[in-house]
Amino acid sequence: MAKKVLFSGYYGFDNSGDDAILHAIVNDIRAIDPTIQLNVLSYDPARTRRLYNVGATQRFHYASVKKALQSTDLLISGGGSLLQDETSSRSLYYYLGVMALAKRMKKKIYVYANGVGPIHKPVNRKLTAKVLNGVDFITLRDEDSLEVLRDIGVTEPEIEVTADPVYGIEGIGEGAARALLREERIPVDRPFMGVAVRQWKKAPALASKMAYVADRVYEECGIDTLFTPLHYPEDKHFADSIRAAMVYKDHGHVLTGNYSVEEMEGIIGLCDIMIAMRLHALIYAVTSKTPVVGVVYDPKVKSQLDALGIPSDIQAEGMDEKKLLNAVVATFNEKEAAKKKLILMHDELREKSRRNVRHVFELLEK
Repeated sequence: MAKKVLFSGYYGFDNSGDDAILHAIVNDIRAIDPTIQLNVLSYDPARTRRLYNVGATQRFHYASVKKALQSTDLLISGGGSLLQDETSSRSLYYYLGVMALAKRMKKKIYVYANGVGPIHKPVNRKLTAKVLNGVDFITLRDEDSLEVLRDIGVTEPEIEVTADPVYGIEGIGEGAARALLREERIPVDRPFMGVAVRQWKKAPALASKMAYVADRVYEECGIDTLFTPLHYPEDKHFADSIRAAMVYKDHGHVLTGNYSVEEMEGIIGLCDIMIAMRLHALIYAVTSKTPVVGVVYDPKVKSQLDALGIPSDIQAEGMDEKKLLNAVVATFNEKEAAKKKLILMHDELREKSRRNVRHVFELLEK
């Protein structure tokens, strides 16, 4: 009889980063055993079924979640930044609750390639440690997450630091990516600075500052700006507001399509340089060997930049736009050397990311 695996994560919310995580894990599992039956707890089950050819269950329907857990052999929690209370405690309680319910049913639990923290509230730290000490295996995407788990008292399961599963995804080719830009009536004969940013409550002046950077980069380097929204449609609306504030609007282009993971990675691969505020824009840039400058709004972005050896000192909150501009120009001027580093880096990260899936089969065989 085919084994069954159930996924719990931030799935079905039309977020490119989390969609990429699910896509990568599903592909990695099926590459080893295509007979495994996969089911996903999703906010939009119909869309999840259509995109990934998996079973899908409404994540907020308790009876359906309970039924899905009862029938599974393994619960995968992740990947992504699920275990944190920076945004709210409610989401933390949801993911811990699913794991606790699985534990009561005596199901195997694998916390898969998670980025953990920050967890601020003492009660949340205690609760997280209690639940995680009852799981079967944990992999983490960065060393900072390991420090968080040690700090809150997670000692029972084996823990391994690997890498984000998305490092294993290959984007579409250059020709196919250029064809997508042509369909959007975006000129493909110009160099691009890719920009993947989000609106952030702690950075109310971000749009005007990013417009300033885009205009100055065009003046100093002759590069157009290509806005690549990852959370659709919110990021597109924010990108539109940045472009509206630009002086050189004809040299700012906003993608309008809601692209697949491989398509977005391929499009970012056309860029000469990338400004990445979204975590998975950073990962897409590394995977497509596009030199990247990071903008930190969340500890998960800083952790990944630090792990990659890329400066993490540019903050969205209170951004120094001239500092960002200088970093972009310097990186652009050294882009060939940066690309060579990214090629070596990506090979290592891809191998680390592949270690995640091996534990799925080890747990299913126990």
